[in-house]
Amino acid sequence: MERKHRRQGFILASVFVASLGMSSAAFADHFHGVIFQQNDDGTLMVRSDDMSNVIVLVSDSTKVKRMDGVRSRKASAASLIPGLRIEVSGDYGADNHFVAERVTFKKSDERIARAIQGGLAPTDMRTAANEKRLDQGEQVLRQQGTALQRQGQQIATNDAKIVATAGLAAANAARISNLDDYNVIGATTVYFANGRSTVPSKYKDQIRDLVAQAKGMDMRGYVVQVQGYASAVGSEALNDRLSSERAEAVTRVLQQAGVPPTNLVTPAGMGTSQQVASNKTAKGQAENRRVVITLLQNKGISEK
Repeated sequence: MERKHRRQGFILASVFVASLGMSSAAFADHFHGVIFQQNDDGTLMVRSDDMSNVIVLVSDSTKVKRMDGVRSRKASAASLIPGLRIEVSGDYGADNHFVAERVTFKKSDERIARAIQGGLAPTDMRTAANEKRLDQGEQVLRQQGTALQRQGQQIATNDAKIVATAGLAAANAARISNLDDYNVIGATTVYFANGRSTVPSKYKDQIRDLVAQAKGMDMRGYVVQVQGYASAVGSEALNDRLSSERAEAVTRVLQQAGVPPTNLVTPAGMGTSQQVASNKTAKGQAENRRVVITLLQNKGISEK
């Protein structure tokens, strides 16, 4: 009798799981996939290798690691951007969320994701503009019934543009994902005072010189990468915030100096990763409070 109850319970559980239509990735303790969306509630939308969508919850307790060969380094949750391939370990929790205990990614995959962010920025803006025009067209249709046919033709035209834009985005992503490396054309470092994210005026000339060098290149063939860092003094949350604010402050100076947003990789707050000096001395801490600006030429675009 006990065996019979067990069998019936197993069959009912199997039917229940099948009725939910959830992927196998949702019930595993870890899976691989690619981030395709960041949500305002701190969750990530991840397309797993079995082609299912998984909602991943990343909390303050989640350990984020970047693999550089066989070595791993602590990374900020800000590094988890769309286009990044990750491995997630954890457990499936409430509200169909996979609660991440650990998220790891490779350094090479991070480069590809950041290149995608920079390369697809103009496409995203054009798509957003088209969507806005579609919304306006629908309002006109509701207000002016007599113009239904004309407005319908306009919406169809906009739809075709969105499809064409999406095709271009996919082509760019495929080309960038196959890049072997980038040519480093130039770089400069900006250092910050303790607890500050304001760009010191003495570094603005160096930034302008780098921008002048970038303007002499093919506008389609270069991107500027901005990575902010903090010294390993104070709380992790504070250092993550400071590194992000420093990267964003330098990015604003670059834009004011003439670098188009489409040529800027999304600024990255790297927290206390990649410390270049010991934090046991004031001098070492000062060397770690920095933003590294790197001018890169993308082989996959410039050599086509």
